[in-house]
Parts: sequence; structure tokens; C-alpha cells
Amino acid sequence: MKNQHHVITIGRQLGSGGSAMGKAIAEHFGFEYIDKEILVKAAAILDADEENLELVDENVSALTAMARSAAFEMPYIAKEWYIPTSDQLFKTQTEIMRESVEKGPCVIIGRCASYLFRHYEKHTSIFLQADMDSRIKRLEKTLDKKLSEKKAVHDIEKQDRERAQYYNTFTGKKWLDLRQYDLVLDTSPFSDEEIKDILFHYITVRFPELKK
Repeated sequence: MKNQHHVITIGRQLGSGGSAMGKAIAEHFGFEYIDKEILVKAAAILDADEENLELVDENVSALTAMARSAAFEMPYIAKEWYIPTSDQLFKTQTEIMRESVEKGPCVIIGRCASYLFRHYEKHTSIFLQADMDSRIKRLEKTLDKKLSEKKAVHDIEKQDRERAQYYNTFTGKKWLDLRQYDLVLDTSPFSDEEIKDILFHYITVRFPELKK
């Protein structure tokens, strides 16, 4: 499928720098940045509470399914209790992302975007990964606090499982089948500035028209 606007999608392991690098790419090239902010638009479309959408954002776990079942048993569901299904949120986010891409170039974080835009002419997919120590250090820097190694590893592995299950459910593909991505980068050995340099260089080689 041909499209006149560039689309850069970033898959990421928690703590590998996906959000930070996505924002840097968007700022550098003047693209729209799409990540958690998409929940604001989705909440308005679904008439749901944004915090409840976070429960099913890139998540199809049994816990959220139980929460939805409990809510649907109520004769009247107040907005603060209403939790759309993962399928409803996925479809809504997909529509929002496609509309955004039609309007202009975008950097999109997660949400199966690498699969959704795989046939777009000016799309490239990036996947960032890192070793566990690097991921914990980045999370501590982001949260500005020291984390228990045991809890940090537990949270990271849990997030990985949820993202993998979400991706596998809605694409029929394996999240960590790295053959799906155009560029896979282990961010562990590099500083943030070095990662930016690598990604900026890759993008301008992939799309020479973006060179400044």
C-alpha cells in the first residue's frame, strides 16, 4: 500500500529506551509522536475513563478479562467502571493511528503498529532490546528511584509477557520474531546520544529525502 507520509514504528522491551528514542526521532524529524497520548483520544471515542483504558492497553491478560466480566454483570455501568475489551481498544487505536498517518508523518510506539503499517511504502520498523541490567538502570533513571532487583525483574518480565501476548493475539505473529523488523538494535552498549545517532543515521539512509 502506498502512502505519501513516513511512518516509523518502534517495538521495544521495557527499559530499552523505546519511548525516549521515539520522542527524539519525532522531534528531530518533525513527526507526530504517538504513544500513551493515544489513550486520550480513544477514551473520548469509547466514552471510557482513560485510567481504565490503561488496563487493556497492550494487554489481553486474564485479570482485565475478569474485570470486564464483573463490570458487564452490572445493570448500569458508570463511566468510571466501564472497561472496553482489548479488541475494542485495539480497533479504536488502529483507526486513530491510520487517521494520523493519513494527515502527516508519525512515530508510533508499540500497539502492533509495525504489523499494521507493514505494507506502507514509507514505513520502517525498529525494535529495541537490551540486557536486564541495562533495562533496570534505565527504569530507575526514568522513575528517579532505586528499585529492588527482584521486583524490577518481575515487573519487566511481566510487561514482556503482556506485550508478547497482545502482539501475538492481534497479529498472529510472534513479538520476538526479530525477522519481522527492519532494524533490531541492542541499546545496552550505547549512551542515549549514541543510540540517537545510530537511529537518525539509519532513518536517513532508509529515507534519503529526510536528510537535513
